[in-house]
Amino acid sequence: MAERTTVPVKQAEKTVNRWDPLARLQELQDEMARLWGEPWSFAMRPLSRSSLSLPTTSSTYLAQMDVYEKDGNLVIKADLPGAKPEDVEVTVEDGDLIIRGERKAEKEVKEKDYYRMERSHGSCYRRQPLPEGTKPEQIKATFAGGVLEVTAPKPVEKKPEPRKIPISTK
Repeated sequence: MAERTTVPVKQAEKTVNRWDPLARLQELQDEMARLWGEPWSFAMRPLSRSSLSLPTTSSTYLAQMDVYEKDGNLVIKADLPGAKPEDVEVTVEDGDLIIRGERKAEKEVKEKDYYRMERSHGSCYRRQPLPEGTKPEQIKATFAGGVLEVTAPKPVEKKPEPRKIPISTK
C-alpha cells in the first residue's frame, strides 16, 4: 500500500504565472514566418538544430482532476504521476485552490553494447475555484501513489429568515 503524506496548504503570493497553452503555437507561427520570409527556398536550405528551435526547457502538462462532493466536503483529486510530495505545492489565492507540481525522472539502460540515458521533467499548474466562504485553514491535502487529494469543507449556506413586510394603506 502506498504511503500517504500530508501536503501543507498555505496562502499564496498575489503574483501567479499562468500557463499559456497557445505560447508554443505562437513560437511555431513566428518560426514559420521567419523561414518562409527568407529570400531562398526553404526546401533548398539544410535544417540546422538551431533553426528548428527545439524546446530544451521543461514541458508543462495538464494534471487530470476529479472534482466532486462527498459528505459535505468538496473533494479534488489530481493525478501527478512521477511527482514527489516535496515537489507539490497547494495554495489558496483569491478564492481559488492552486496546485503546482513538478516531476523529474531518469531512466538508464546499460547493456553489453548498448547504453541509453533518458531524462524527462515537467511542471503542472491547475486552478480550481472554491465555493464562496471556504475557509483555507480547514482545507486538508494528502498525497499517495501519485495522486493528490484535497478536501475542503463546504461552507454552510445561511438562508436569511423570512421577514414579514407590513402593508400600508393610502
